Amino acid sequence: MDSYDRVMAALKGNKEELDYIPCISTTSTCTLELMERFNSKWPDIHRDPEKMARIASAAHRVCGLDMITIPFDMVVEAELFGVSIDYHEDKRDSKYGYWPTRKKPLSKTVVPLIPPENISQQGRVPIIVKAIKILKEEFGGKVPINVHLVPPFTSISYYIIDTASFFVSLIRGPEKVKTVLDEALPVYLELAKIYSEAGADTITLHDMGASARTINPIQFEDLVKPYIKRITQNLETTILNICGPTIPMLKQMVECGATAIAVDETNPMRDVRSIVDKTKPGYSIIGNISPKNHLAEGTPEQISEAVKNAIQDGVNLVAPGCDLTLETPTQNLCTMVEATKKYGIIK
Repeated sequence: MDSYDRVMAALKGNKEELDYIPCISTTSTCTLELMERFNSKWPDIHRDPEKMARIASAAHRVCGLDMITIPFDMVVEAELFGVSIDYHEDKRDSKYGYWPTRKKPLSKTVVPLIPPENISQQGRVPIIVKAIKILKEEFGGKVPINVHLVPPFTSISYYIIDTASFFVSLIRGPEKVKTVLDEALPVYLELAKIYSEAGADTITLHDMGASARTINPIQFEDLVKPYIKRITQNLETTILNICGPTIPMLKQMVECGATAIAVDETNPMRDVRSIVDKTKPGYSIIGNISPKNHLAEGTPEQISEAVKNAIQDGVNLVAPGCDLTLETPTQNLCTMVEATKKYGIIK
């Protein structure tokens, strides 16, 4: 059974079709070791489609990860709206990796955003589309190509508008926030459509700012759920990924309409499985191996135990809970994949 069929069956909850549970990552698998091994480094891999594709496929080639994911950062959508991005060109020779960051907010207050025209030609969208096509040419039908998109709530609150001002407005004038989200939504709908038409097999909605650390279930219902639902209803296969504690809004996450949800290690998998099954029995859950405590800093025994526990507690697809840290050892990724094959055999 190839990775594509394995992942698609697992996402749809068709466990009886599997040989073993898939091991994937719905977010970035870029690491310093893999960049060195494949001679493609930051910031080049963010703006060169061939290098982007090379590093995206590295964890599959080396460790057998069952999914290939692009891009590697959270500011693609912000750049579309005109946010100036710092790629840290001055640190390209550093032994450390530096994530692309915004130089400054587009606005210090919550105001309507000017939507970009001709989205398919703006920012790094053409680069990501080209990388999708490169990956599809080699891996199409064999390994699923996943593209992560940062939805309106997280994108606007953390990467476009001044974050402090956004959350003050969330309390004092939520109707203003909702208006901004409403007016920006068509951009995200179009972007998801562009990725899908380019050949993406799955779209991950990486809404990491929408956890219980930052908002409550009422705010999630009003300011996150409607926008995720609009995006998912236009796509065939989607994953809603929220890093951080999500137990209070798990029911709402399932109701967003994605094919599956992904959670991190702050959420006990046994509790997640119980709550999800009360909402939609058998619905697919992805997670929840700690990127830091297990994959970056853990021993092989700790990683294997975490994978075993996740599978025993009801996960459908094993994955890091969020983006890998750049310092993640390649061997630890391979250990996660090997442990999944060992403990995830379908009998």
